[in-house]
Amino acid sequence: MIARMINIVSVCTDAYPMIYPHKLHCQFDNLTKLDVSHWCITDRPTELSKLVKPIIPFKKSKGWWNKLNLYSPKMPKGHILYMDLDIVILKNFDEEIIEMMNATESMSCVSDAIGWMGEKFSSSMMCFESGAHEHIYSNFIENEEKINDLKGGDQVWTGPQLQSVSFIDDKFPNLKKNLKFHLSELRDGKVEIPLKISDKVKLVDCGGRPKPHQLEILPYIKNNWHLI
Repeated sequence: MIARMINIVSVCTDAYPMIYPHKLHCQFDNLTKLDVSHWCITDRPTELSKLVKPIIPFKKSKGWWNKLNLYSPKMPKGHILYMDLDIVILKNFDEEIIEMMNATESMSCVSDAIGWMGEKFSSSMMCFESGAHEHIYSNFIENEEKINDLKGGDQVWTGPQLQSVSFIDDKFPNLKKNLKFHLSELRDGKVEIPLKISDKVKLVDCGGRPKPHQLEILPYIKNNWHLI
């Protein structure tokens, strides 16, 4: 199977400081051997590092709904790999990316860590051909005011509209682990975050709280986020 050029895209609007896309894209660039173009959908284009090209939101929205810009027909052509900003990259995962790019399904992604509201699809990391889901973007533009406060947000709304989905973690279960729900333990009502994790894990998802900037005590976060 031959890998083509891929667009690595992040979304940074509202609350996130611009150090987050900087860390994500720099670490990806340090580890990959693929032909990559770096993009960030942001309303603060002048704050991006030189590595990353800005995309002004085609439709500025609230919070996670800004991800819906990914499905716009105006996005860069070719495959898009989207990653949430609070994902920490520990290892090269080119093999998994190539697998996602070559999938016959219209969307490749990871499974939601807890199957939130019965939806397996997770928008935390996705790979798809640019323009393949224009109908989702059009539906969003048409219905934004009605769905802005929808419980579960963008992925619960988007999942049912996808024609076919490949879940990459079915084949590569150690690709991405959620820090709270996969790697930590609940003891006496408190979440205990481990100081060490399996060296097979390639991505750590720090969705929710605490965020990577608050986790320097963890060696696998310090070495792959704080020192980048």
